[in-house]
Amino acid sequence: MRIVTRLIAVSDLGSREIARRAGLPMQKISDLLSGRLEHFTCDELQAIRRIIDDGHLSLS
Repeated sequence: MRIVTRLIAVSDLGSREIARRAGLPMQKISDLLSGRLEHFTCDELQAIRRIIDDGHLSLS
């Protein structure tokens, strides 16, 4: 979880774009950034990580 939150923090995409691409409400990204991991499934966390990784590749 710490890795995902740090990736969100340094991502060029921004929280809103990450939420949009993951098909999640912005509030869920805010929950993740504030440490409320219990609101997420493993699949959601993996999707967020893939989106951030893909975003870094496409922006390079």
